[in-house]
Amino acid sequence: MPNDLATDDPKSARFDAVDRAVAVLRVLERADQPMSLSMIAREVGLGQPTTSRYVSSLVGHGLIAKVNGNRYILGIGLYILGQKSLHRRDVRTVARPYLETLHEQFNETVSFALWLRDELIVVDCIEAMQTLRQGASVGVTNPWHASSLGKSILAWLDAQEVNRLIKASGLPRYTQNTLVTLDQLRGEFPLIRERGYAVDNEESAIGGRCIGAPVYDEAGRPLGAISISGPIARVTDEDLPSTGKRVAEIADQISHAMGYEGKIPG
Repeated sequence: MPNDLATDDPKSARFDAVDRAVAVLRVLERADQPMSLSMIAREVGLGQPTTSRYVSSLVGHGLIAKVNGNRYILGIGLYILGQKSLHRRDVRTVARPYLETLHEQFNETVSFALWLRDELIVVDCIEAMQTLRQGASVGVTNPWHASSLGKSILAWLDAQEVNRLIKASGLPRYTQNTLVTLDQLRGEFPLIRERGYAVDNEESAIGGRCIGAPVYDEAGRPLGAISISGPIARVTDEDLPSTGKRVAEIADQISHAMGYEGKIPG
């Protein structure tokens, strides 16, 4: 650790101790094999006696485990803490501030749908504060093939899973713009992946346009999607690129808040 962390201030010293303990954990996180005490000390930049005290304390708390006699790996305690953190996170609670940001920016209906079993169900919705509005209500099931929410997820799934979901739901026609064949639907996937968002262009309802982007869980699998919806007079063709980019950005932020640390596709 840099020498400038050293201090005579007891309060600062306590924070130094936390920083050093975390540094030990981070070193083990990056390691591809169990590490000896001397290896950990060298990577952290502390003396071996000091490192030994931190390692012993972390072992006692179950955050580090001793294996092969004198080597160390991350402990099961970290896994338990992580699982509890994830389970106590209600996905709607995590997503809500981001949905509010999107709503405040565009004043159009913002929806968040989750992929539950084989359906796409709206679990949160903030309606536009305008007389003429467009969008779904909480509890409504969205069609996979005729909504920006659904298409934004399908574009990232393998062909077998797409076929399974569409076989279960069918391809009913809602308007003259609805995609009613698998070939038509798959034909949009490359553009969706390139843009990072999907568009429902009067495909589920005449007069409405919707822009959606997928939200990923900590494992990098789509768990749902967010969208912004409005009349075509307000959600215009000219605004699609900038609005779509913003929807995708917000979806990315929710994904990272849900624990996804990888690079968002697109």
